[in-house]
Amino acid sequence: MNSFPKELPTNPDIVVIGAGAAGIAATRTLVASDLDVVCLEADSRVGGRAHTDTELFGVPFDVGAHWLHCEHVNALKAPGLAMGLDLHAVPDRSVTVGLKDEAVLWDAVEAVFEQSAQAVKSLNKNDDLSLADVLKVDGPWANTIQTMCCLSMGRDPNEISLRDMFSWEGGKDWFCREGFGFLLARLADGLPISLSTPATAIEAKPHEVHLSTKKGSLTPKAVIVTASVGVLAEDIIRFDPPLDKERRSALDQITMGDYGHTALLFHPEAIPLEADTWLTYNIKDALDDIPQGGGFLCNASGTGLTVFETGGSFNKALQEAGSDAAVEYALEILVDIFGSQLRGKFEKGYSTNWRHEPYVRGSYSGAMPGASNQREILAMPHAGRIYFAGEATHKGQQASVSGAYLEGKRVAKQAIRSIKD
Repeated sequence: MNSFPKELPTNPDIVVIGAGAAGIAATRTLVASDLDVVCLEADSRVGGRAHTDTELFGVPFDVGAHWLHCEHVNALKAPGLAMGLDLHAVPDRSVTVGLKDEAVLWDAVEAVFEQSAQAVKSLNKNDDLSLADVLKVDGPWANTIQTMCCLSMGRDPNEISLRDMFSWEGGKDWFCREGFGFLLARLADGLPISLSTPATAIEAKPHEVHLSTKKGSLTPKAVIVTASVGVLAEDIIRFDPPLDKERRSALDQITMGDYGHTALLFHPEAIPLEADTWLTYNIKDALDDIPQGGGFLCNASGTGLTVFETGGSFNKALQEAGSDAAVEYALEILVDIFGSQLRGKFEKGYSTNWRHEPYVRGSYSGAMPGASNQREILAMPHAGRIYFAGEATHKGQQASVSGAYLEGKRVAKQAIRSIKD
């Protein structure tokens, strides 16, 4: 259980804003240093964009982050294993409907990535390209190839920076059977976190910071802000002095993408595929040259859920259509693949909508072409006593829970040094 303060302390050493991965890591680091700290979370739960729900379907459903990327350097792998959670490598298990040799599809995807990597290597130091500049595919499977190339970025090809894309650490992916959000929430146990406490204004003074919340005011020596770039860009928190022009420009160029999960629950064994099988199909529809489709993670971590994963403007359109429409869209694809009898075995579904979450405003960050170096600006302190951390400030594991967690630890150590100097 979390140690939620009954009353906010008036003069803590440091206040952490946000109890997502970065905020939890920062708070754990500060508590271990015997500082008086409180973490303020605007939402009614911890975890931020890593949240495991067990009520919707009666089984763990990762509403947000599900993939533990970069397993060899993932900051959450060791803690999860130490807790005794069931972490396991994502199996190399996929099915492509309509292709006798699905290697044709994945070879084409790999060719795009290889061509993109070579394009980055040939660039001058300060130059960049979008994925659209090198993504030249044709044929009956072109839409599916393009979707698989762009899906994990949560963005359309013209909004993907190749430099940002290839600064990624890489490596194997793992899953947590109990849920990635569950793992992160366990790391928040016992921490001084005040839920439903949105920060509204932060005013930096020469020797302290004045912090306003909907539950009262605090005057810490320093503040660590782990809100998403979407929240910062929309000025949901007011800063005094205002954020400088360089940071505002960075927030215009490091923006939130769109990635979503549409989960469908069927009767057991309705879909005849093994756990964690990745299912692709021939995506035939496109709108303004953007494919309208995604991929299916079937029987995710053995829960029985099949999750339709979508990204970019297509995912944004699904969110705007609403959960019922998104569920019906995904169900219709599966019925077309497995037969009309599948509809009778369908129980219920749910689609995420991170763009409309008031304390998130999107899925995770991505750099517009030419802007990958702007992450360094987002990581810089503001007005001497205000620090920033999150997945958007990590340069090798950006857009990931692990990257956010590592950044939370980094900035906590930075803040500790500043108040002890």
